[in-house]
Amino acid sequence: GTQHASEGEVLFDGEALRIHGPRDLIERGVARIPEDRLEQGVVGDMEIWENAILERYPEELFSRHGILKLPAAIALANEVVDEFDVRCPSVRTRMRLLSGGNIQKLILGRVFSLNPSLILANQPTRGLDIGAVAYVQERLLAARRNGAGILLISEDLDELLALSDRIAVMYRGRLSRLMSREDVTVRQLGLMMAGQEAGEPADAA
Repeated sequence: GTQHASEGEVLFDGEALRIHGPRDLIERGVARIPEDRLEQGVVGDMEIWENAILERYPEELFSRHGILKLPAAIALANEVVDEFDVRCPSVRTRMRLLSGGNIQKLILGRVFSLNPSLILANQPTRGLDIGAVAYVQERLLAARRNGAGILLISEDLDELLALSDRIAVMYRGRLSRLMSREDVTVRQLGLMMAGQEAGEPADAA
């Protein structure tokens, strides 16, 4: 929503999606797990509760006439912290004091509190330890089982094969055909990422 396409259209639930800004996507049920959790996912100098409602503060539940409803925001933050096991002294802790894994858990909790129908997950486990990686992956699989669509962007080929139903490779701006997970191997994906076996362009990107 921050850049305008030069041509083509985006279809969502079979309808053309008019995107004037990020708020349009949020209201349509699209949530995101950004690639850079510190630069794009949270505001480090803000407290946990503020980050928990970062994409929901205009809702009537959390604000009225531009004034935040602190008790409602604190309550949601506490629910996210409890459900997603975010290790922190309290929701009044500044975000930058948390570990990378706990920041990612907070982002996941914020995403799932929206009950999204589509999740854009960009490198969701990058830089996390083994335990946090397994936690994030299981949460994504649980969201898929609950009916959410997930667009996973990752350079971790093992992760792609473990989580995806269908896979496509982008090389120099061209998207390959969609391939079933069962029909591709790590070696084939590696070759396609290097442009040695680009595959056929998809009908729509």
